[in-house]
Amino acid sequence: MTEQLREQLEAARRELKAHMASWEYAFAHGARSNDHPQHAATRARTQELRNRVDDLQARLAEHEL
Repeated sequence: MTEQLREQLEAARRELKAHMASWEYAFAHGARSNDHPQHAATRARTQELRNRVDDLQARLAEHEL
């Protein structure tokens, strides 16, 4: 179980890192005053990925106690 959580966490981290390296992310986060739907969707995706990483970290910490 622990190994599976580690693998999922690493995959989620890679996905978040790739997302944050994209032009889509740069435009969405550089245009805070712009409420374009695409930027809002990108910011929502960023939060979704961060939440996934946080959740997996917490679950892994529970199993490592």
